[in-house]
Amino acid sequence: MKVMHLVQHLEVGGLEKMAITLLKNSQYSQTTIIVSLEGDKESAIKQWPELSNYKSSVFCLNKAPGFKGSVIKKLKALIKEQQIDIIHSHHIGPLLYAGIVCSLTTKRIRHVSTIHDAWYLNNIKQRFFTRALNLLTHIHWVADANIVANEFQSKTSIIPQQTILNGIDCEQFKAIDKSCARQQLNLPENVQLIGCAARLIEGKGHKDLIHALIYLPENYHLVFAGDGDQRDLLHKAVESYDLKSRVHFLGNIHDMRVFYSSIDVMCLYSKREGLPLSIIEAMSCGVPIVASDVGGIHEVVTDKEGELIAANNYKLIAPAILRTLQLPNGNPIRHHAIAVADARTMSSQYDNLYTALA
Repeated sequence: MKVMHLVQHLEVGGLEKMAITLLKNSQYSQTTIIVSLEGDKESAIKQWPELSNYKSSVFCLNKAPGFKGSVIKKLKALIKEQQIDIIHSHHIGPLLYAGIVCSLTTKRIRHVSTIHDAWYLNNIKQRFFTRALNLLTHIHWVADANIVANEFQSKTSIIPQQTILNGIDCEQFKAIDKSCARQQLNLPENVQLIGCAARLIEGKGHKDLIHALIYLPENYHLVFAGDGDQRDLLHKAVESYDLKSRVHFLGNIHDMRVFYSSIDVMCLYSKREGLPLSIIEAMSCGVPIVASDVGGIHEVVTDKEGELIAANNYKLIAPAILRTLQLPNGNPIRHHAIAVADARTMSSQYDNLYTALA
């Protein structure tokens, strides 16, 4: 079985991480490739150092912005060269290219598409493309959470064939000593650290977390892992609230296990999500969760692992953090993460799907 994962880019993010996890853990990993429409291989490996072990399985097409017909030719050639049986697309751009390519190849290529969230379908153009591709090509739709499946169906009238929860490598995400982790990241020792792992982009709630810090004691600090186009604006917000000594920007972290091990609570106050892997990774390291009740987060976080709050009131964040820090952490939370979202379970379910389709 030869599988191609098709992604828009290989920047640090949840769906990219999920595709790489499948590349590593599938029973078909030796015959699986991952193709990025945008960017180049050198930049991809810089973003994801673990990909250096899979150099021959990584292809980057360096696509310029906008729809490019030349990419269709490159994908067709790559499918023929690698003798691909299954294209697994992730999100709308890869979905479009995979759908077109599958309809143009003489060999019948099966097309699997994972729906990571449904918010993009608020865009009329993207909703039209999704419906049209579903009519013109045969796509096996998989949602990464039940609520995502329901939202996708309500917006497109397309019923996903199944739901496979996102999974993470629970052996990779295992806590190390907290003091050692903080030393590695140059973080203060004798404080309560609230961590947030998410791209510094609009909609991820970083500014709300900064604002919420005002309502917490002085020994509570905020630490961000990730980078993005909102970085300068967030630095200005920190300065305007006079919180510079209590907010730490780490940028992209290659060993996220160290980050999760350094924090006392993981807080993700996004306006929209599918099933964010950062939540599961933190739980696998035994860290309790405070998050906005959006997407599929409630499918993996119960009141024993943290607290979910409304996504439109930052004043709820500080009290939720204080309550969550009273929960038992460590192994009880880790065992729950393994039970609901182990990468081995996810990979096995996708492998079974590939086998059945072929």
